[in-house]
This record gives sequence, structure tokens and C-alpha cells, in this order.
Amino acid sequence: SPEPRLPLSSGINAEYGGGRGGGRQYDEGPPESVVKIGKLLNTCEGDLVLRADNDMVPYFNAPIYLENKQQVGKIDEIFGPINEYMMSVKLSPNMTADSFKRKQPFYINPMKLLPMSRFLPKPPAPKVKRVGGA
Repeated sequence: SPEPRLPLSSGINAEYGGGRGGGRQYDEGPPESVVKIGKLLNTCEGDLVLRADNDMVPYFNAPIYLENKQQVGKIDEIFGPINEYMMSVKLSPNMTADSFKRKQPFYINPMKLLPMSRFLPKPPAPKVKRVGGA
């Protein structure tokens, strides 16, 4: 996680590359392992639309890979019903959407996934009866 920052008087944190996460754009390199995140459903305006087949939910901007760990792009949007969500992938500059086949699998670093329970409503807390009065 990023180090806490103190705001500068100008409102811009120049030492860390600007405010709002501006200094965190770096290439992490290929992950040690990848897990399947989904299959290509369609292409739209140069982006890929994947149908998820993983019980976990990816981070926004998480890198997406082929099975050989070659990065093809990053998660742009996540949409659809929670039990069969889809995602759009903004392709890297050297990639074209028409070079991929329908139902082709795509992969993600398992460290870039969150449990589905994080997005579901929490069960109501048990009601506690108070003994006594006032």
C-alpha cells in the first residue's frame, strides 16, 4: 500500500508525482502465476469484452494476460449482474482486438482479485435486548 502523504501548501504532492495516485504508474512485470479470469465474449470499439468465469472480482486497472503471461491490457469497467459479471479490457498500444478469438481465455494475477463477498450486502447484525431501563 502507498505511504501516507501530507498535503503540500500548493495542493500538489510533487515529490510523489502529483496527487490522486499519480506516482503509482509503473510496470510490475509479469506475475509469478496467473489464474483464468474469463473468456472473450466480443469486441467493442477496440476493447475486449470478457465474460467472467471466476468467483472473485478483479481490481480496476488490473493487468490482463494471456496464458503465457504476456500482458494484453488492463481492466477498464466491470458490469452486468453480480453472478455473471462481465468486464471491458482496454488493450495495450501494441494489441488489436481483432487478433483474439471468441471464447479465448484470459488470465489475471491472483493477487489482483477480491472475494465476491466484499460486494454483497452484509447480513443484519443480531438485535441485542437491553436489560434494565432508563
